Amino acid sequence: MDKSLYLERVKKYLKLLSLYINKEEATDFSVNENELAFFIKLSERHSLKAFFYQTLLKTHVSIKEEELKKLEEYYFFTLRKGASFDKERKELYEWLNQNEIPFLPLKGIIVKDYYLDPYSREFADNDILFNGKDDVVKKFFTNREYKVESYKKGNHDVYLKKPFYNFEMHRALFALNEDNKKNVVYFDKYLDKALVKERYEHYLKPEDFYIYFTAHSFKHYHGGGCGIRTILDYYFYLKKEQLDFSYIDPELKKLDLLEFSNNMRSLSSKLFNNESLTDEETEMLLYIASSGTYGTIEHSVAKGIEKKGKFGYLMSRIFPPMSFYKTAYPKLYKTKVLIPLAWFIRLFRIIFRNPKRAKAELKAIRKHKKEDK
Repeated sequence: MDKSLYLERVKKYLKLLSLYINKEEATDFSVNENELAFFIKLSERHSLKAFFYQTLLKTHVSIKEEELKKLEEYYFFTLRKGASFDKERKELYEWLNQNEIPFLPLKGIIVKDYYLDPYSREFADNDILFNGKDDVVKKFFTNREYKVESYKKGNHDVYLKKPFYNFEMHRALFALNEDNKKNVVYFDKYLDKALVKERYEHYLKPEDFYIYFTAHSFKHYHGGGCGIRTILDYYFYLKKEQLDFSYIDPELKKLDLLEFSNNMRSLSSKLFNNESLTDEETEMLLYIASSGTYGTIEHSVAKGIEKKGKFGYLMSRIFPPMSFYKTAYPKLYKTKVLIPLAWFIRLFRIIFRNPKRAKAELKAIRKHKKEDK
């Protein structure tokens, strides 16, 4: 599909979403089969399939009954998943309170409640910042038959259980690497900045949540890209909260995120209030729309090559900076002579645990047209 047709369809998709957001019926809005197939695929890539179902339902767009039925089935699966997450989180919160462990729910757990229908805002994992007692928290999950996917190998531990349970328990909001040193310093001990909601559960005042959410969104945007769902998050949050930007903007400036924040604010407002975009905003929309929920390998590789050149990027992927080992292999990092062992462990994991991603990344490097500087 050429760029102009792709952009035309993306804009029509967003126009349809804006009708639902603004509680308008699609009286003069028609969708043909090709457009509907595109819209469904785009919704899947951006974790908006349940949201798209609600859009069709509330705007009364005419589509084939069997297509609406498929979307309805997916929506009710998402609803059951969300309700199950709610129940599991409630039990975790109670346990954390009983064990006197301060904690702070993050990201999708918070943002979903700003949507017209909280269960239409999909998210894959439950992100929670907590303070200390890693081994005790680990025991809570293992006692409930969760698989320990990752433990003390970064800024968060990952616990999984079938059919879809996924908890990321954060010891820090950002892992240290060459691109986000400012974030690591700024958000260090951010839990101490949070307010007490009830017992040991904490929450961030809206301005501080916006600062964190913007930093997290930019991490994805700057890496492989962030998706249309992020634009919706900004829109719903900004629509409901009357934020004090005289406090926010200087803080974002410290993190070099003020321009990104202004762009996302403008883009989200214009898209869902049917205002014209500038050329720069149109390019930003194209990048976001082609990224999917969590970005693409192609975008990530392109960013890396633009910064370091092909050879430099490839070397940085094979031999990451020391900051990487500090979080990914903390025991080996303490004894620097053992770092070469980490190279072999990392290579083994790449080859045998995620060969498809490695192959896709190498393919993206070869295809990239930009020449080394």
